Amino acid sequence: MVNKIVNKTLEKRTHVVIDSESYRQRRKEFLTQMALQMGSKAKKIKKPVVTNLLYPHDRRIVHLALKDDNELSTKSRGDGLFKKVIIIPK
Repeated sequence: MVNKIVNKTLEKRTHVVIDSESYRQRRKEFLTQMALQMGSKAKKIKKPVVTNLLYPHDRRIVHLALKDDNELSTKSRGDGLFKKVIIIPK
């Protein structure tokens, strides 16, 4: 809504991001920690582990957190906006 209000009055389009009390950074740190913990669990039990439904931005953070781990792979599953991330041990 803020973007629509701002861009209605300006000639040049701009993108406004509202980040209250560093929410975005805290969310990224939480998701990264969650992904690493779930990755460790997947390796330990040698079975795929599935996250809850996540927004696309949150899924991307999970995929990036685990991309350098050669013992794991990740893929998204589901329909629509919300999907789950499956963490698969190799």
